Amino acid sequence: MERKPEIPEPTRSEIEALISASREAFDAGDLQKSHQIGLQAWDLIPEPKAQWDYYPQSLSKTFVEDSAELGDAESTHKWVEIMAEMYDDPNHEDHYVLTAEAEAMEMLGDRERFHYVVGRILELYGEAGFEGEQREWLESYRADEASRNE
Repeated sequence: MERKPEIPEPTRSEIEALISASREAFDAGDLQKSHQIGLQAWDLIPEPKAQWDYYPQSLSKTFVEDSAELGDAESTHKWVEIMAEMYDDPNHEDHYVLTAEAEAMEMLGDRERFHYVVGRILELYGEAGFEGEQREWLESYRADEASRNE
């Protein structure tokens, strides 16, 4: 697979400066401010954003996590779709994209969507799709399935 081009300088440096400021706000415990600064970095990515390497992918995943942690379901769902687009995964088949979505849905307490995404990971990747803490997702999924079939 051919790698996407990097965002040209000086835009890349401007994005890095905002990401650094966002990280500082996050480290200070201000997730909302961190998220807002991150969105400023996002706005600097030239259109179409999906054509570029690294920043569109990493920032969109971060926004999925931030939105879920902030409890903003609407924004989380929006960023899940954007993240899939940035990772060239319109059918939500990429393991990385699916696990990011599953984690976000778990954080939001969206059991229905969480169950769907975990089922999709199982369908596409089998049990090998669940490592470490993700094994708990599989156990939870199976418990949900068992209770649905009672």
